Order: sequence, then structure tokens, then C-alpha cells
Amino acid sequence: MKWKMGDMVHGFRVNSMSHIEEVNSDAYLMEHVKSGARLMYLDNDDDNKVFYICFRTTPDNSKGTPHIMEHSTLCGSRKYPLKEPFVELAKGSLNTFLNAITWPDKTMYPIASRNDVDFHNLMDVYLDAVFYPNCLKNPQILMQEGWHYELENKDAPLTYNGVVYNEMKGALSSPEAIMEDRAMEKLFPNTTYGVESGGDPEVIPTLSFREFTEFHRRFYHPSNSYIYLYGDMDIEKTLDYLDREYLSAFDKRNVDSMVKTQAPFSKRVSLTAPYGIAENESTEGKAIHALYTAFNDHMTTMDSLAFRILNYVLIDMDGAPLKQAVLDAGLGSDLSGSYGDSYKQPVWIVEATGSEVDKQAAFADVVDSTLRSIALKGIDKDMLEAALNRTEFTARENDYQGRPKGLFYGVRAMDMWLYDRNPMDALRYIDDMNTLRKNLKTNYFENLLLRYVIKNPHQVLITMKPEKGLTEKANQETAEKLASFKSSLSDEQLEKIMASTKALKERQASGETEEALKTIPLLSRKDLKRPIEEEVLEKESVSGVDHFHFQVHTNGITYLNLYFTLGNLKEADIPYAILLSSLLRSLSTTKHSYTELARLSNAYTGGMSFALNGYGKVNDTSSYLPALTIRAKALTSKTDKLMDLLGEVINHTLFTDAKRLKELVLQEKSEWDMSAFSRGHTLVMTRLTSYFSKGGEFAEQSGLSYYYFLADLVKHFDENREGLQEKLAAVSGKIFTRSGLFFETIGEEEEKKAVLENLPLLLDDMEVGVKTAPHVYSFPPESRNEAFLTSGKVQYVAKGGNFKSHGFAYTGALRVMETILRYEYLWKKVRVLGGAYGAFTQFLRDGTAILCSYRDPNLAQTIRAYEELPAYLENLTLSDREMTKYVIGTMAADEIQLTPSMKGERAMVHYLSGNTRESRMKIRDEIINCQVEDIRRLAPLVDSVMKDPYICVMGSEDKIQKDKDLFDKVRSLPD
Repeated sequence: MKWKMGDMVHGFRVNSMSHIEEVNSDAYLMEHVKSGARLMYLDNDDDNKVFYICFRTTPDNSKGTPHIMEHSTLCGSRKYPLKEPFVELAKGSLNTFLNAITWPDKTMYPIASRNDVDFHNLMDVYLDAVFYPNCLKNPQILMQEGWHYELENKDAPLTYNGVVYNEMKGALSSPEAIMEDRAMEKLFPNTTYGVESGGDPEVIPTLSFREFTEFHRRFYHPSNSYIYLYGDMDIEKTLDYLDREYLSAFDKRNVDSMVKTQAPFSKRVSLTAPYGIAENESTEGKAIHALYTAFNDHMTTMDSLAFRILNYVLIDMDGAPLKQAVLDAGLGSDLSGSYGDSYKQPVWIVEATGSEVDKQAAFADVVDSTLRSIALKGIDKDMLEAALNRTEFTARENDYQGRPKGLFYGVRAMDMWLYDRNPMDALRYIDDMNTLRKNLKTNYFENLLLRYVIKNPHQVLITMKPEKGLTEKANQETAEKLASFKSSLSDEQLEKIMASTKALKERQASGETEEALKTIPLLSRKDLKRPIEEEVLEKESVSGVDHFHFQVHTNGITYLNLYFTLGNLKEADIPYAILLSSLLRSLSTTKHSYTELARLSNAYTGGMSFALNGYGKVNDTSSYLPALTIRAKALTSKTDKLMDLLGEVINHTLFTDAKRLKELVLQEKSEWDMSAFSRGHTLVMTRLTSYFSKGGEFAEQSGLSYYYFLADLVKHFDENREGLQEKLAAVSGKIFTRSGLFFETIGEEEEKKAVLENLPLLLDDMEVGVKTAPHVYSFPPESRNEAFLTSGKVQYVAKGGNFKSHGFAYTGALRVMETILRYEYLWKKVRVLGGAYGAFTQFLRDGTAILCSYRDPNLAQTIRAYEELPAYLENLTLSDREMTKYVIGTMAADEIQLTPSMKGERAMVHYLSGNTRESRMKIRDEIINCQVEDIRRLAPLVDSVMKDPYICVMGSEDKIQKDKDLFDKVRSLPD
């Protein structure tokens, strides 16, 4: 250990220290004596360093002050007097993470970088932002990020606008978000969890500038802060900097931010709340029932871990008893569960979708009686052990898909640290796992259920009732309220609002001064040294099947990827292949029931997933390789079990259980119903590419086209059941053949050997089949330029085309241009001036070009902004320093730490797409050497795409109908 207990290190006293095996770190808890700031440091050799400063922020209303403050602190500070230093950082940093996050009881400002200088720069900008923000003296920042009255002229309607205001209109559009809001309000009526920390759009416009600034003065003090450092750094230098530059300027004080504990209820609370659906939607099967249970505020880490396992066994696992009971009772099409311990009092939610409003009491009765029966008769020990193995595998694998693992450790630590408990305990799990394994022989899990749920009346039973026209009614009420308010204003008052609207827009449209820009620290192009790794895929033929191996250390885990090409399928088969990929492993086989399969999979593997993919060629827009991809993993010592289970699922799945098949199809449709709007940006972007790309056509079959297919399948399931069973069996037989298979192993020689030794378990029962050439399908869209109506209050607006079809080539300059668009042009035009939460852009190697907005209050205005882009590029003027900034920001994507499995998967994608190392090096060099003239030369390329007649929008029924002339077709989402 670096220090001893009680040591003083640059103003910090060491209060606790320990080695934490689970995160391979020496951990220190320290306090800055003068300011009262708490600090946790995890010392290890990870070069992906992480810092955050977190404040306990406990609002007592739903004005959204914590959320708006999180946005606003990053809009200029003492040292960095720009309008948006956060954006300037994003433009020119090699960060591996850069964001700010608001939770119901805390606000966190995290950053991560693998570059030492960059890490320090990011840390300094964030610390200056939180302690000395310009938003305390400039009301225009609250107007922009929070809310403001907007009035262009006296005859125009008075409206609300603001980034957080519009974001929360979108966030609270889904029935689940509204449900959580209403349920938490009833579950915690006397604590901070009973209000919406993100802000309720109905209440946000009551937030005053005085309240806003008082919130900062109350909560943003070092005595109310939690500072986290992780990774391989010069810690002495870092602590000295924190003390000298920031913390020593503050004196310790008492900050009243304690999260109160809600007194337990004497009986369950029940309520019904409405949510909006589109006018032409049916209300049938649209009700949602949920039971929220609040636990006490002193659960042990073991009890909390055990409850995660219980949730999985009771609800999420195939054949889970609570889910099965609700489905068998006909109380919904799906049951889901979630356990959250990021609150002072953990909350368990059991939610049934696809139900009817009048089934609330029956839902509660079935949940209550089933849980009592389970506690009395006992939980299947084999299922518990399998779930425990799955949980342990996930914990040991530590796979965060390239995101900084140190950040996840830090977030987890806050789950205890914020409530004055030891954050080190949050990172330990080995002892708890070992004890839970011993407890499998006892009634520990049953008693847990009894104590925290069955005998606990601190519950809220809520039903969400679909209501047509509710959103439109709310919009009308807001418009009438604003109209009434406007009519009460004098000419002088109206002039004042118009003047403030104009002043804000002028501020938003104006650029930063060169002097202000130079305050942001910047790396140089010489810092961009990280090489492009050589990706070696060993190739051999095994039993007539091509085998690729990617050599990498995997800590004793075998990763196996199977690729079954779809040459034997016709266009009409593809939706069934997509459905098949969601059903596999959830149906019985000739050897095991689906519940036994689930137990075996959890007991012996790290999981297996199935998905249809189209692997495109980087230089050929009309060609792609369609395949059903299976990704599977297990401890190398359990590879035989993995291969045996894969062989069973692939070769021996039965489609004869009509009841089970219907359950799964209904669940799949229910999941789409609940998630479609929240991922509207990905759906409209995929739909858009189908208008002009063969690869896009194929990808879109898994998008909205599949949603419509599912809806029709559900509607006619009973009459077409036998045909569906036969079709699934036939499609499965066509896909799973040796002739259509190639596979990849990821690991060292031991992992490769383990797979090859057990390959017969997979291949012996597999049909040989007939080898066919790769097939490019033809799915010409029914129409282009579509709009999809929802009950949401915001839009996702996409426009694009294919620049290669106009004779243009892909270059590294397009990557730099994307960074410029994302953090300059689209940020200003669509987010700052337009009020959208964000905007995306993609210019891909195959020629695909897409612009898309996210949670956007506008539609036609956003399309105009897209169409004005070529003129912006044509006249772009940037200093060398600014250009360097964009180049560095572009290269940040290459700083991501790939996990072993990600490295192997990327190597295979590069191989299949023909994206050679030489080609990638050429693009990298073009990025590093990019000049502003290279960006200006892209204006004709972008102009060609903007002139393509392709747009796709999902959003508010009112907004789309007003702009319906923009579209060839306006349609509702599936019912």
C-alpha cells in the first residue's frame, strides 16, 4: 500500500485502505480536511483512468433543478469563459468517456481518458465548471438549458422551449416512464424519490433563476462532494492539484442533503393513471399493471445480491414460476421484473404488459398467492444455483463492451457511499457469492422473499390505462394556458419576451471568440500515436467447415461465434428467421424442456445469443453476406457443456408446443410495443437506409418491418398456428447446415483446442445441406419518405442517401466532418437553437449518409437545417487550432479499450467486409492530416445526399399531420 492509516497527503487524510481482489485494486478512502471533500482512489495498472466528482442532490419538487443544473454548469466557468466548454472538450479530446448524469438523489460528472495530459485537462474543466459556473450570473444559460418563453413576434403563439424541457417531454412520453413517475410519487411521498429529479414538463416552467442559483449554493460544495479516482496515474501530483487548485479555497461546512428514509406503509396503495395512445390505436391489451415494493435502507450487500438472483429466477429465466403464473392466468402477454439498489431504499418492480384495466386486482392476487406458495413450498435449488453461476460468470468476466470498467466500479461504489456506507463493500462479491452458495442448502432465499416482500406492505399497485387523445389534450391545454397568459400581458411585457427571445437566439447563433477558445487545453496531432493493431485470423478447415481463430488472452473463457449463411432462404423466409433467432433456447428440445435448458445454460455457460446480420462489403454497396450469428461463451473447463447445449438447441429444437410458442410471440410483441418509441431514432435511421441500400433493405427487416410482421402474427396466431410451426421448423432446417456454417474461436490455444475437441457435439447431428452462393435479397420498400404516428410529444427526424451512388468516394475527412457536424453545426442548429436533445450523423464506408435528430420538438425546421448544411461546409472557416481540435476529437473513437471478445469479433467483421489494415491505416492518416480545405471539398458530396428525396420521421401525431405534405405516406405504428 502507498500510505498508512492517518497519513496526510496534500491535505487529504487517509481514513481507510484495503486491497479489493474483485477489482484488482488497492483502495483508499480519504477526506480533504479543510474542505470536507470525500475521496476514493482505486490504484491499479489500468491506463484507462477515470475521475468523477459527484454531489448529493436531493430535490423536494419536480422542477428539474438537478437536471438543469447538470446541463448548465457545463456552459462556461471562471477559467473557461465559453458558452459550452463541454462541447469544445468533446470536439478535441481523446476521452474514452465524457458526460454528466443526474439520478434521483445525486449528480455525477465523470470523465475517462488513456492519455495523461488529456485526463488532467478534462478534470480541470469539470472541476472549474462545478465550482465556478457562469450559469450563476447569466440567466440566459437557464433559459437555454432549462426553459424559457419564446415569442418571435406579437402575432406568433407564445411557447415554451429549452433543452431539458424538450428532453423530458420525450422521456416522459412512454407509458413506463409515466408509470414510474406516478408509482414513485406514491411509494416515497415524503422523500426526494417522490419527485421527478429530471423535471416534469408541466412543472419545469415554474423554476425561477433565484431558486436555480440557490440550489447550486446549497449542494455544490466540497463538503457535499464525492471524488473518485481510478487507474494508473501519478496520484501524489493529482492530489496536490486537487488541493491547490480547488479544494483549499473552501472551508468545511454542514450541508443538509441527507436522503430521508420513507416510513413504512401499513397497507398497500393502489391507483390507476392514464397514458396517451394515438387516435387510431385500439385500447385492447394496452393496460400495464405493476407492483412496486420498497425495501428497508439497511440491506446487506449479500441480501441485495441474492435479490437480484431471485428476480432472475422468479421472472426473467425461461420457465420462471411467477412469470408463468401470470401468463397462465391470462393477465398479460409478458411479465418483467427489475430490482434497483441505486436508491437508499431498494425497489423491486414486477410489471405485466399487454393486459386489460379491469384485471388489476386479479394481477395482484396472482402475484401475492404465487409468491406465498413459492416461499412455502421452496424455490427450485437447481434454478437458484444456475442463476448464481450466471451472476458469478458475469461478475468475473467484467465485460463492459469497451466502456471504462473503472467508471462502472465508481458508479457501483456510489450505491453505498452516498448513504454513508463503506463504498469498498459495494465492490466486493466473492465472500457473498460463497456464502450464498452455502445458503442454497437452507431456506435463506425463501426467507428473503418472506421478509422483504410477502410480509412487507410498503407497496404501490399501479395500472396504466390507455387513453386516446390524452397527449393532444395536454398539448391543447398547454397552448391555451400560454395563450391566456399572453393575452394578459401588456405590449411592454410582450416586447420584453420578444427581446429576450431575440437576445437568446443571437447568443446561441454567435460563435466563440478566439480568445475564449484558447482557454480550452488542447493536445497536438503528435499525440495521436496509437497504432492500428495487426489482426491475425488463423484459418483452417475442420470436418469440412471453415474455422477462424483469433489468438488473445481471455482469462480462461472460451468465446465461440457461429455464422450460418442464409443462401437457402427466400425473401418470405426472412421474418421467420428473425423470429426464430428470438425463440431459440426458449423452446423445448428433444432432450430437455425449455426450463431445463435455461437451468443448464445458466449453470454451465456465460450465455448464448442469436441474431440476423448482414455483413456488408466496404467497397461494394450492392453486396452483403446475410447470416444468422450465434455468440456463445463459457469457462474453458465447461466448453464441452457449451458445445453440447449449442448442438441441442440448433439441431433438436421442437416447435410443437403451441402454448409456449404463443407465449413467446406475445412477449416479443409486447417488448416491441413498450420500446419502439424510446428507440425511434434507430428505427427511423434503419428504415431510411432501406430506401436506397440493399444492405439497408436487409437490416430493416429486423426493424419496423418486423414489428408489423409480429403484429399480424399475433392477430392471426390461432388460425395460422400450424402453418407457423411448420414454417419455423422448415426455416430452421434450411439455416442450420454444415454447408452454410463457418465459425470463429477467440482465446488462446487452450480455448481453441477445447472447442475443436468437442466440435462433434455440434456437428454430428447437423445436416450437411447444399452449399449455395451468398444471396442478396430484394426487399423494395412499399414507399419512401414515411412518417410514423405516435402519442409521443417529440420527433426523431432522419434524412439521408448514398453518396457513392453519386460518384463520391469515402475518405478519412468524412470522419472529421462528422465530428464537426455533431459538435458544431447540428449541435447549434438542432439542439441549441432547435431545442432537440441531440442529433446524430453517419457517413459510412459503403456510402450511406444519415442525419437524425433525437427528442426533437421540430420537424420541418430540422429538415431545413439539414438542407442548409452544404452551404455551411462550402463556407467553413476554421483556424489551425480548431481544425486540430476536431481531428483529435475524431480519433477519440480509436481510444476505446476493446475486450478480448470484441477484438475477435472486430477482426472477423473486418475480414468479412474486406476492411484491411492497410485501408484502415489510410483512413487514419487521412484523419490525422485533415485540413479545413478537405472539409470544404465535401460540400458537393453532402449536397448530393441532401438532394436525395429520402426522409423518415417518427413522432407526435399533431406535428406530423401539420407537415404531412412532406411525406409520401403517413402511417401508424402496429396495433
